[in-house]
Amino acid sequence: MLIPEVIFDPDAYLKTVETIMHGLAAIHFDLQIAVGICRVEDNRTPISILCDRAFLAASVLKTQESNGYVWYSEHMMSEKIRDRAILSRFSDALSRGEVQIYLQAQVAADSRRVIGAEALSRWVCDDGRVIPPAMFIPILEEHGKIWQLDYHIWELACSLLKSWQGSEDFADYCISVNISVKDIYYLDLYEVFTHLVDEYKIDPAKLELEITETVFMDKPKEAILLIQRLKEFGFRIAIDDFGSGYSSLSFLKDIQADILKIDMGFLRKTEHQERSRIILRSIVALARELGMPTVVEGVETSQQVHDLSKIGCDIFQGFYFSRPISVADFETRFRAGEIQPLRRKSGAAGNVEEEAEGTEG
Repeated sequence: MLIPEVIFDPDAYLKTVETIMHGLAAIHFDLQIAVGICRVEDNRTPISILCDRAFLAASVLKTQESNGYVWYSEHMMSEKIRDRAILSRFSDALSRGEVQIYLQAQVAADSRRVIGAEALSRWVCDDGRVIPPAMFIPILEEHGKIWQLDYHIWELACSLLKSWQGSEDFADYCISVNISVKDIYYLDLYEVFTHLVDEYKIDPAKLELEITETVFMDKPKEAILLIQRLKEFGFRIAIDDFGSGYSSLSFLKDIQADILKIDMGFLRKTEHQERSRIILRSIVALARELGMPTVVEGVETSQQVHDLSKIGCDIFQGFYFSRPISVADFETRFRAGEIQPLRRKSGAAGNVEEEAEGTEG
């Protein structure tokens, strides 16, 4: 619709559309109304372009459940162009080795020694520029290509474990890898992981598979069977982000996992700090009763290390010990479980300060 702006009230317009659509909707399903609005800045702009802009604005609402409207902005177009550029370059980036694994150390609470790491993805361009995961992972998820990234990271992790075999410094390390929600729809996960460990001739117990409850919400029976088969083959299963939005005790009951990774949200400062501590302490105690070691992510301060040790947490992961770093840096800093000090640099005023840790994830 082309409407003079002086008489256009978007809220009233949306309400009118909702009334009309309510009368058309069948009783067994709801319709979502997403309205995109594009202001005509130049009367010479072709109608097709104006419509494209309005549709682009409306698409912003497609992942939300509520009705609404969005005004088009040039920022949306720049984001769309960026998304298309990332998608077009992604396959070539994989083949050129630009997508790499970075490792974030996992430290035993009792010995304060490194026992393994979580494998995370980083896109390192030829010029050394690093594209952060927050920029490309949501795009790959939206366009159904996240499984390609995950498979690539799994294979790199297996290759690294193979290179560590027989090493006095790294042979005992485990590497944990993430399974995304959409992986189960695109891949036969049992076939993929068993093939990888056979191809690289590694111990499956060294490759920990991290899942969240959301991965298997739609297919709980298939999930339980898959986990059982993977465990029988020798893999260790970790429940990731426990304590976030969808966590439930029934998931702990039904999924015979080996490790419980606790969501870092419990460590963030809130106005309900004492309640968070009580819940965290209860989760750790419950995991201990179930025979599941606990990994706490997002550990950033010595006080958190002290408090978490006191309530019985088993493994720490977070910036206090290390940010995600390249394999070469990891092998330099954490040889044979030893934690080497961070490299230091001089500040502007001549003070010595630790290097910034960056953004986790």
